[in-house]
Amino acid sequence: MLSIMPDWSFAMMLWLLPVVFFIHDGEEIATMEWWLRKNKNNPVLSKISPISTPWDKNITLQFTFAVLLIGFILTSVTAITALNFEIGSPFNALFAGFVTVFLLDGVKHVGASIALWAYTPGVITAAILEIPYGIYALYRLFHADIINIASFALGTIIALPITLLLVWTGLTLGKRIAPFRHDI
Repeated sequence: MLSIMPDWSFAMMLWLLPVVFFIHDGEEIATMEWWLRKNKNNPVLSKISPISTPWDKNITLQFTFAVLLIGFILTSVTAITALNFEIGSPFNALFAGFVTVFLLDGVKHVGASIALWAYTPGVITAAILEIPYGIYALYRLFHADIINIASFALGTIIALPITLLLVWTGLTLGKRIAPFRHDI
């Protein structure tokens, strides 16, 4: 049955990736600018940001642009995987790679909050949704023999640099289109 079309629960598991992504990133969008401005003098932030923070611009819009770009790609990969779903499909490995990057992002959020001993944007949905979904999806993919270690590794090797490039591109383009703040 899996070689022709995923059963309903498998299709749901696939489509939960963009759903959980947008819920998680919604938390980040809602809290990122407030958190960055509150912590703008923290020397650690300037070392971990992929681009400089435009303090005179609308950071929320900049970040939202990046989220929409990544979300579009995740949704596209999910759709292609769901439409071409069969054992051995290369899209399964790519999907698993994006799930892995998503899981690692959740671990990063929780780790940052533990390291700072404070709230960081996205940590609540990372702990409640992102990490459990990532573990569950990878378990299902491995348990049903849809992916193996080799395809899992290849998918992750492809998805990680794509994701990092999308984050950088989204934040860079978002910085260019974000309007200047008038309340500074």
